[in-house]
Amino acid sequence: MIYTQHRTSIKWIEMIVTILLIGILDYTFNLSVSEWAIDPLIFYILLFSLRYGLLGAFVSFTLTSLYHFSFLLMEGADLLLFLYDSKELAWILLHFFVALSAGIFSTSYRERYQSLHIRQEEVVDENAQLKQTVQKLQESQNEMRKRVLDSTYTLSKIYEVGLHLDQDVTGLVRDHLIGTFTRVFKARQIGLYHVDTSRRTLRLHVRSGDVDRLPQTLFIDSDAGMFQRMFQTKRPTLRLADELEGPLLVAPVCYDGDVKEVLIVHEVDILRLRSHEMNMMKLVLDWAGTRIEKADALEWLLVSDQLVDGTRMFRMDAFEQKVAQQVLRHEQYGQPYSTVRLSVEGVDLTLIEMELILRQSMREIDIIGYDEDEQMLHFLLPGTPVESAERFKERIEHVFYVKGGKRL
Repeated sequence: MIYTQHRTSIKWIEMIVTILLIGILDYTFNLSVSEWAIDPLIFYILLFSLRYGLLGAFVSFTLTSLYHFSFLLMEGADLLLFLYDSKELAWILLHFFVALSAGIFSTSYRERYQSLHIRQEEVVDENAQLKQTVQKLQESQNEMRKRVLDSTYTLSKIYEVGLHLDQDVTGLVRDHLIGTFTRVFKARQIGLYHVDTSRRTLRLHVRSGDVDRLPQTLFIDSDAGMFQRMFQTKRPTLRLADELEGPLLVAPVCYDGDVKEVLIVHEVDILRLRSHEMNMMKLVLDWAGTRIEKADALEWLLVSDQLVDGTRMFRMDAFEQKVAQQVLRHEQYGQPYSTVRLSVEGVDLTLIEMELILRQSMREIDIIGYDEDEQMLHFLLPGTPVESAERFKERIEHVFYVKGGKRL
């Protein structure tokens, strides 16, 4: 640490006041300091030369010389003979040498100190930057470690979800898909809809929420808005800020190479909409689509002995089991369903012909049962409330008459 004074006026005041004090003391007490064997003025020069470098050396030497000349004048000496007096020349040379040596030493030491000080500041700044870098590195490591743990947790969740979705019944797969979005993604007001071939109408499979927000049938515009983006990308799609109407999230369930079902979500935890969560959501949907496709194929394979030969009409005992499943879904999720009966006694058509005609006006999820004893067709309409069942009956009677030429 060295003394530093940036105000030049203070330097001048210090040197002038000090030489004046020496002069006053010398004059008051008649000390004749210039004649002392050990000249006090040398210490004056040393003080300010070491204190302020070459500037202090030259100024202190000049003031000391003026003081010495003034002392000689007061004693009546002739200044013209000053340069010829070897003693006086020795005095000047000694004081000049002391001032120059001390000034050079002080200046070089000061410059070296400033250089070291600048280097120290650079080292301090570098250390501070290194500390910040290390701190950020530690934060990054902690974040990466946290993400690794989260990824492990997510993988375990995916495995758990996979176990829930690994069902042999399509209805159970859909139920567990709704439950997964409710439990894992904190979704509310959620419904799973079947997409018709025109992509203009969505018909409800299962819902968990209010009927007003998740109606039985949704009419959509697949050529614009979020539904268009969903059908194009086949990925979960969020509603944009300028889209004032519609659900918050729509997510496709794909199988048979196309979007067959759509998950409608009106409320979801905002933290579940990050890219990582959306990727997980896409994985769950793909998994669900695969399981629905396999479960559907397995269902028809397993129930082949429960079907009327050559058709996909269930015998009555198997049909009643399907109705029981819908009753369970109605109790758990409030999913409506309805049943319709249609007598075909006296109709001069085979069951295969009747099914071909009827299937044209039915959804893929609707189920037909045949009571051979009573010559009666039974229809199970998942997601269709009872009050809409009569309209369904009127529609299939009309189609049957138009296509089959028979009035039921």
